[in-house]
Formats: sequence, C-alpha cells, structure tokens
Amino acid sequence: MADTYFSLADALESYKPDSVEIDSCMCCCQMVKTSDQDSECGLHSGIDLEVSEQPQNLRNVVNLVIALHRMKKTQKVQSTEFTDDELCNIFLENLVEEYVTPTVHEETHQAADHYNYIGPVQKCYICDEFQKSLVLSKSITTELQAITLQGNNLSRRVELELSTYKASVPRERGQPIALGVGGNLYLSCTSTSGKPVLGLEMVNKEDLNNISGDMKRFLFFKTVSGQTLTSFESAKFEGHYISTSYTNRQRVDMSLTKDAPNRLTSFKMTVL
Repeated sequence: MADTYFSLADALESYKPDSVEIDSCMCCCQMVKTSDQDSECGLHSGIDLEVSEQPQNLRNVVNLVIALHRMKKTQKVQSTEFTDDELCNIFLENLVEEYVTPTVHEETHQAADHYNYIGPVQKCYICDEFQKSLVLSKSITTELQAITLQGNNLSRRVELELSTYKASVPRERGQPIALGVGGNLYLSCTSTSGKPVLGLEMVNKEDLNNISGDMKRFLFFKTVSGQTLTSFESAKFEGHYISTSYTNRQRVDMSLTKDAPNRLTSFKMTVL
C-alpha cells in the first residue's frame, strides 16, 4: 500500500493558540506519516503517540494534537509518568466535545373519534327518581314527557331501545349508546339558539351503524352510579345530561350539569 501524507498545518489552519507553536516535543514533525505498519512517535517520557493502521479521520488527529497542546500549557507534570485516572481526566477535560440535541415539540392533533355499532339492542323502561315515567306525547309536536303513571296507565310508558357502540378512541365518560323509542325514531341532542336541547328525529337504523361528526347528536354516554341509578350524557355536547323536571307532565330536556336545580338527571332502568 502506498504511504499517504497530510499536512498538520492545513488541518490546524483554524486553530490559533496564543503565540505558542506546536514543536517537536509535541509531535515528531509537522508531517504525520501513516503506513501499513503501526509506528510510534516519542513525545515525552511516559507518553507515546501511536498512529495505527485502523481507519482514522483527520478530525480525530487534530483533536488529539489540540488536546496535547492544551496539556502542555495547563498540566503541571510532577513526573514523567501519568496514572490511568490522571490520563482519563486530562482527556475528558481537553478532548471531549459536548453535543446538544435540540428537542422538537410537534403539535399533535387528536384523530376525529367515531363509533361503531356492536349491539345488541337492549329494551327497557326508565323512570326518574320521583318515579315519573317517560311518555311519548304527540299533542303539538312529538316529544317526551315525564309523567306519573299508575295502574293501567303504565302501558303508556315508552319502551326504549338501547343500542351499544364502541369508540375508536377509548373514553372514560361511560358506555356510548343510542336511544330509540320505536320504529326509526331516536333521541338526539341538538343546539337551538346556542343551547343544547333534546329532541326526537327519524333516522334509518343503517345510518347509525357508524357514527361520527354531526351524527354524534344521536349518541349518549351511559354511566351507572351505585347499583341502580343511570345517567345519560350527550356525546356531542359533553357535560349536558338528559333530565326531567321536578314538576309532573313536563318535557324531557337537557340539563347543563348533573346537579342543576329543579332537574333530575338520574334514572332507574327496568330491563325487559
């Protein structure tokens, strides 16, 4: 293999020590020779510079020479021999470079959640804490009312159909469900004049197999407190709950909180 040479002066062009030249005691000469055979250049009694045939780059050689030059200026040698710990400390102080890795903070956007129907449909009756049942009223508009029923009037109760869904993004707000009242009529939570309201809408059941976006108005999060009381929170307007009035024969609507005054948001379910 042909011998290769490089100029140490060129490598150190950007390195300018304070009017101190790198002389023969720091390196054998201004030309460092590498060859097929390892060679050694005597620097100081107890310290040798070994040029190996292992691949090295010019940056490593320059760093080593700079480190040795700093050692000449800063180290007070008490003897010609260094201990391993002393050599390690010298090189750590003069040769080790610090690298700073910048931390990049990227904005992450939560993927739009959607809900898939997993069934089965569960039929049930529900009544509020005052034992008022839900009744479908068709006087002027079709709406649900909470009415106290007894005897034969219990047949007027609405038979709710609870359809169960699975969220694409796990939530801790309860079990997603849709509430049907028979046929293709379902409860929905929409906004009127900026206020969430409960209503009834006709919709094909097939259109509710996969729910996302504005169709979330048909979804509610069912949560159970204790062993008997259940609440229904709107999936589209979180924090709003299906509620009934303390007063008899009033419209079933949405409540801003579970503890809104004069509103009942907990229900007892009777599974059929």
